[in-house]
Amino acid sequence: ACSPAFEGERIRKDDMHIEFGGQRTPSFEWLRMLDIAEVEDGKIEVKGPDVDSVQAGGRMPLGVVVEVAGRKMQADFEPVLERQIHTFMNEAQGLWHMGQRNINWIRISKDAAKAGFKLEHIGKLLHAMYHEQYSSILDKVQVKIFTDEKQILKLREQAVKVYAARDARLAGMTDEDIDTFYSCTLCQSFAPNHVCVISPERPGL
Repeated sequence: ACSPAFEGERIRKDDMHIEFGGQRTPSFEWLRMLDIAEVEDGKIEVKGPDVDSVQAGGRMPLGVVVEVAGRKMQADFEPVLERQIHTFMNEAQGLWHMGQRNINWIRISKDAAKAGFKLEHIGKLLHAMYHEQYSSILDKVQVKIFTDEKQILKLREQAVKVYAARDARLAGMTDEDIDTFYSCTLCQSFAPNHVCVISPERPGL
């Protein structure tokens, strides 16, 4: 099941089937824009062992790469859309997500694993939610999920360079350079009264 009602769900260690990241294993998430011909809409790839290959309470490395394309998509939208991974995953029952980029932390509950939850379902969830929420700018979405540590470390190195380039671009902007500020309510799944005002000098998360 998937609903905003599950956003505040916690998965404690005793209820956890498996966890990824959280500084315990290598992990990252990265959304990137590609040419429309390079993206096959709805394609979900899982490269490496799945969650049923470990015993309850286990850990695995994880890399989530979301590749998007659209006639109205712009590179500037990448970090904004990437941050939505947090919300989309937390709205799934039995799935818990914290952090972002290469400091993310994900848990899958024992109940979800018993019900047959696999990594492919994360890809299907992200594909469906991006189309539902951002159909005006996204025409195609494909998701690649990695659990092979060597592949993850190699891809994470590429992702970290992209994160740094995004940060460098923002670092050169000031509040006076823009005429539009944004609000962010992502934290409300954990802090219901919290709202951030986002500007170049106050980027929040």
